[in-house]
Amino acid sequence: MNIVEEGARRLSPKRSHGRVINAIAAMLRQRLSVPHIYFKPRLLGYSTLDVLAVDRAGSGDVHGVEIKVVSIVPSPASIKKLLVPLRSLPVHYKYLALNSRDIDINVLRKLANYPELFDDTGIGRVGIIAYDDRLLQADTTLNSDLTTLVVSPERFLVRDGKLTMLERFLVHAKPDMQVRM
Repeated sequence: MNIVEEGARRLSPKRSHGRVINAIAAMLRQRLSVPHIYFKPRLLGYSTLDVLAVDRAGSGDVHGVEIKVVSIVPSPASIKKLLVPLRSLPVHYKYLALNSRDIDINVLRKLANYPELFDDTGIGRVGIIAYDDRLLQADTTLNSDLTTLVVSPERFLVRDGKLTMLERFLVHAKPDMQVRM
C-alpha cells in the first residue's frame, strides 16, 4: 500500500521554482571561487533575475541566471524572446536555465549554434543551464546530476556606469548563500 499518493509528491510552482534556484545556486557554488549568491535579488528594473552570484567573495565577476520553463526546444525566434530580460542585465556572465522535461540534453546542446545567444557586439554569450524535472518532485534529493551547463557562457562587456546600480545593491544586501570563513 502506498501511503503517499503519487500526485502529492508534486510540489507547488513556488516550491518547485525554489528548488530549481537552490540547485542552480549549488552548481554555481561548485563552479565559482568563494561566491556570494543571492536568491531573487531585488534589483531595480530587473525583477526576472532568479539567481545572482558574485565570484571571489563578492569582489569578482557577476553572474546572473533567469529560469524558464519550456515544453519544446526553443526556436531561434523564441530564444531571442526569452533572452530579452537578460540582455539588459549589467552582469559579466548571463545564463538562461531551461527545464529538460521533454527535451534530450543533446538537443539542448544544439542551442550553442544559435547566434541569438551572442551579444550584438560579439563580446558575450549567454550560457544555457539545463535542469532536470526530477527537481519538481518532493522525493528527489538535490545533487549535482540535476543541473548541467550545456552551453558555456562568455564574458559580457559591462561598462562602469551600469555596474553602479548593482554595486549599490551589493553594498546593502546580505548573500543568501556564502562560504563561511
